[in-house]
Amino acid sequence: MQMYPYLVKPSTLDADDRAAAADNRKRGGGPFLRIPRLAPSSHSDLALDFIYHAPTSLMATFYDHFLERAESHPDAVALEIQLRDRVESYTYAETRRRAAAVGHWLQTNGYPPNSRIAILAANHPRWVVTYLGAVAAGCTVVPFDTAFHADQVAKLLKDSGGVLLFCDSKNLPVAQQAVSGMNIPLVITDAQASPNPAPHGSLQLPIADLDAICATPETDFVAVPRSDTDLAVLLYTSGTTADPKGVMLSHGNLMGEITSISKVVLIGPGDAILGLLPLFHSLAQVANLLLPLARGCRIVYLESLNTTELLRALRERDITLFCVVPQFFYLIRERIFQQVKERGALAESALRALMKLNRLLRRIGINAGKVFFRPIHATLGGKMRFMVTGGSRFDPTIARELSDLGIDVLQAYGLTETCGGALVTPPGHIVIGSVGKPFPGIQAMVVDPQPLEDGGQPAGEIAIRGPIVMQGYWNRPDATAQSLRDGWLYTGDLGYFDSDGNLFITGRKKEMIVLSNGKNIYPEEIEAHYIQSPFIKELCVVALEARPGDPTSERLHGVIVPNFDVLKQRKIVNAKEVIRFDVEGLSPQIASTKRLGSYEIWQEDLPRTTTRKLKRFEIEKRVRANQGKSGDDDVDAEKPLTPEEIAWLERADVQQALAVVRQRARNAPARIAPADNLELDLGLDSMQRVELLAALEEELGGDVEEARISEIYSVRELVDAVLDGMGSGQTRVPRTHLAGWTTILQEDPTDPAVLDLARTAPFRDLFWFSLTRFVQMIARDRFDLKVTGMERLPANAPYILCSNHQSYLDPVVLGSVLPWNAFSDSFAIGTSDLFGSGLMNRIARWLRVVVVDPDANLVPAMKAGAFGLRHGRILMLYPEGERSIDGTPKTFRKGAAILSIHMQAPIVPIAIVGFYEAWPRHQKSFQKFTQMRMMFGDPIYPPPASQASEAAYDDLTAALKAKIVAMRAELHSQKLSATLPADASGHIPPEHASS
Repeated sequence: MQMYPYLVKPSTLDADDRAAAADNRKRGGGPFLRIPRLAPSSHSDLALDFIYHAPTSLMATFYDHFLERAESHPDAVALEIQLRDRVESYTYAETRRRAAAVGHWLQTNGYPPNSRIAILAANHPRWVVTYLGAVAAGCTVVPFDTAFHADQVAKLLKDSGGVLLFCDSKNLPVAQQAVSGMNIPLVITDAQASPNPAPHGSLQLPIADLDAICATPETDFVAVPRSDTDLAVLLYTSGTTADPKGVMLSHGNLMGEITSISKVVLIGPGDAILGLLPLFHSLAQVANLLLPLARGCRIVYLESLNTTELLRALRERDITLFCVVPQFFYLIRERIFQQVKERGALAESALRALMKLNRLLRRIGINAGKVFFRPIHATLGGKMRFMVTGGSRFDPTIARELSDLGIDVLQAYGLTETCGGALVTPPGHIVIGSVGKPFPGIQAMVVDPQPLEDGGQPAGEIAIRGPIVMQGYWNRPDATAQSLRDGWLYTGDLGYFDSDGNLFITGRKKEMIVLSNGKNIYPEEIEAHYIQSPFIKELCVVALEARPGDPTSERLHGVIVPNFDVLKQRKIVNAKEVIRFDVEGLSPQIASTKRLGSYEIWQEDLPRTTTRKLKRFEIEKRVRANQGKSGDDDVDAEKPLTPEEIAWLERADVQQALAVVRQRARNAPARIAPADNLELDLGLDSMQRVELLAALEEELGGDVEEARISEIYSVRELVDAVLDGMGSGQTRVPRTHLAGWTTILQEDPTDPAVLDLARTAPFRDLFWFSLTRFVQMIARDRFDLKVTGMERLPANAPYILCSNHQSYLDPVVLGSVLPWNAFSDSFAIGTSDLFGSGLMNRIARWLRVVVVDPDANLVPAMKAGAFGLRHGRILMLYPEGERSIDGTPKTFRKGAAILSIHMQAPIVPIAIVGFYEAWPRHQKSFQKFTQMRMMFGDPIYPPPASQASEAAYDDLTAALKAKIVAMRAELHSQKLSATLPADASGHIPPEHASS
């Protein structure tokens, strides 16, 4: 006779059973008792209020807790799936019935306990039912990442010894390819959503569908009893390395996790959990399946993972608990500040002021966030109790901003090897930047902490011990022995505890970069620093050797993904320039050993795991593979074109346009694709983009509005803009705008600020001239300013003053030394970052500074310069376009050369030294008084306008830079001679001369 463990009411127990149960409770046993009885039993129709656990090797599993909830609250909703047009709900009783049907089907179809049952499907109540049924049948569940390819699934099926694969219709093709040629049947979980697949070669058809299995009549199925060491789930690490390992989690591990969490975060039947994280991840299984079902909660899954459906669920499903990766909170923060910014500077200032006020209030225990920021909190739903994040690093800056908004986020830390969670910042005791303290019953320690070079807390490897720690790695005794030592799990993560016992993560041991000088570098720290730039969306830092085989030539190399949304919003097309500027500006703010020595730009998102961790091994592999190529080579395989793109490329007018593009492109690839970026793929700077557009109009006709130029990023956008400008019928439209610099610079602007350049204002000029003489007096006194070569200024305007650029002080001091006739005729082009609004904008008008961003509006900026020169004025222009990062002249742009040639205006080169030391670019304020020197050179006269060409622009730009560099070297020599003592013969000592 077969015996079944049966669950009974205490009133039905005999005296011996009741005594055993009482003894079990005294010894700390759970509230469950398994009694072997013949089945079917006369007790099968009893309403079970309480269940007891006998003091044997068997244990109360998660599934037993779920059954208890199904018995006590059968009509309560257990699972929901939010579809586009409705919400499907499954009660605890229905969920139990379906799980029992799956378990019965597995038993009757020859899948004994400990069989490995795989799941490859998206989040859905069907996923949960499959999981529950497999666990109830005593099987081991093997969830697979839905991002896996067929070969990965096949490899893990073989490794795990999987005997059956459940999959949904979306993943059916991958599943069929994976099991092709293998004796592994398929079960489809949503047959109604999938057309009946026809046989295709050796691809295997599903042997059953879940709906049919769950439609079987009620059975007397009873869950298979399990011990605490029996394997419940086999989870493969999604892989920040190339070696995914199977983590063995037992029923005891899962119950240890549920018990520990329940002592920190109290939840029950009144709670609703939003399950966004994929269920094949350990954190998701605990937070969005095991814990809520064991506590009688309602779980809500989404059919579509997008912002609209997410906000709808938060608004309509009465969500009280939400566990997601940090990326979600980054998006929430970005959305909040973007909406406020759109309302204007006043609204932005008010938000920041209220955030500071709430921060002060929170220090005395008052959180006014729901009052101050009611609309923001409303987007999260009116019943939110806890929000938890984990899986990857949570930026402390964003955590602080959310806290100032009154939004508390509990940060959890753990690994797949610890069932997903081991530590958490408890409610009411959040420490920004920390992952909190160990769960009750869990121990954590830091092994062999090493002092940091910057004087911070010594950090070591984090080790964890407790019932949540895995049984080991499947079929990997070597890896198990390396990670599990003396009962402790060595996590591979590095961190330290503060004096209050809060854990701070500093990095990953395997990811730590050890330089040849012995310095330990944590890449996440460097990435967090540089990603402060709004133009950098993603960054991964790796270590490379500058010279192959020479470890002493190490450098930190960055892989940067631009934030194209921000670039487009600010109408910036030269991503390389703005990213370089920010990288150079951020580098001096950290230790020299942590600065990027080089970087490359990728246009697609970096590969990540399902919890948003960087797949560093994949990134580094690609970077190293690209080292043998030139910096402009395409490191990716060509992406396939869509049928619509192919049809576009085959059009005759498009092919005519692409011929011009290929001729003008600096880095013309073998195949020009519609999505190719004009700068990053074709190597065109801002000037060359305008020239290409002019050439296309020359070839095809058309008329592209200036406003559209800053919105064009790709080849297709450019070509379509020109073709659209041709009008209907493919007829040539007379050009009125862009036909080359000759035509562009002859057109008068419409901006009133530019038109003011044609007017005189003698009284205003006299006032500012007098003020600048006071500035000159201060400069000569406090900075020992010395100016030479002023007599070289041309007697008559127009001309262009071009200086190397070192600090914010450069134009102020330059204006203060100009004589009256030059000062009263001078004007400049300024950026909106400095002169965009308020008092600075007024000052710009008074000083004839035309506020135009050359990055976003190159053509208007060039027109403004030409207009002023055409009206006999003197243009102050810094050809570098930015302040030098170290004081030495950098790349000169050719805008000055273009204006000089086409307007026939000579260029006066100016060299300056000492300005950088007074106010370096990486400093936010003035630093010190130091000697300043300024030298005016002989005017450089341009060739005739008839000789204007790309080569002429380059030659004039090179001549200008060479002259300024030579004068700057002379100034340094003069400064050195004046400050260093000479020997008896009048020579400067060699050790000083070399500097």
